[in-house]
Amino acid sequence: MKLYIYCQQNDLTAEQKELLKEKFEDVIILEEPEYEPLFNDESEKVIAIDPDIVGWEFKNEIIDRIPNLKALCLEATGYEWVDCAYCSEKGIAVTDVPHYATNSVAEKCVMMALALAKKLPLFEKEGKMNWDEEFIGEDMYGKPTDIIGFGAVGHALAKKLDGIIGRDEICYYSHNQNDPEYHYMDFDKMLDKSEYMFITISKNPESLALFDDLSKFNPRTKVIIVANGFEDVALRMAQMVEEGKLGGVAFESDDLSKEYKGNVFVTPHNAYYTQESLEKMFDIWVQSMLSATGNPINKVN
Repeated sequence: MKLYIYCQQNDLTAEQKELLKEKFEDVIILEEPEYEPLFNDESEKVIAIDPDIVGWEFKNEIIDRIPNLKALCLEATGYEWVDCAYCSEKGIAVTDVPHYATNSVAEKCVMMALALAKKLPLFEKEGKMNWDEEFIGEDMYGKPTDIIGFGAVGHALAKKLDGIIGRDEICYYSHNQNDPEYHYMDFDKMLDKSEYMFITISKNPESLALFDDLSKFNPRTKVIIVANGFEDVALRMAQMVEEGKLGGVAFESDDLSKEYKGNVFVTPHNAYYTQESLEKMFDIWVQSMLSATGNPINKVN
């Protein structure tokens, strides 16, 4: 069985490449989204994909043209950019890289919240100290704080917030009321009292629908968004901040050139980007590739 990897040559260590060469009859690394080698190769194959190489898409039309494809090993936690149900129909396993950046994402959530609490976006625009009332920040301790989505990142974030907020003020909303250490609350009940809200929930039609109507939000609320796929929600919230209808919003964006008014903190998509997370990500990815010839681990379909 052959292995095609879409990544940069220096992404994997020499030791990792050697492990893969011992498992597969041939290992081909492609640094560009060129697919002709796949279309012309009739042998059984596994394809490992860095989503940045292929522009976060791998269409069914491409999958249809690849003979004897046994597995897709995605170098990402999110897999919504691949039609997993379609792959299941064709007998193709899809794997992801779970939980590799849990700690680094939770840490960035805290940093983004502190930036809003201390009004750093206003000072950044001002370029100097300002003692006007609108620049006065606040302590986070004791403020009602809610986490939307209580998976690995949500849990890690809650524990980091214990000493910053105080556990009694931390609530979560999730499909599963799965943690007796923290308070569960219905989403609608959070809206009028929440002062800090973290969106860590996975993108799907149901989770997006939670934010269809933003008019019920407490105007003091500061919202921190690290979940992928909520760009439209973030932009609508930034507009609310400008209109004085929301206390602040922090989110990641590919466009850092756009200017926003008020307490809006925008960063690149770097929540995962630490040395520790990257090392863990590549290790899990390689283990997924190695398993793909038999019983794939981290299978999502």
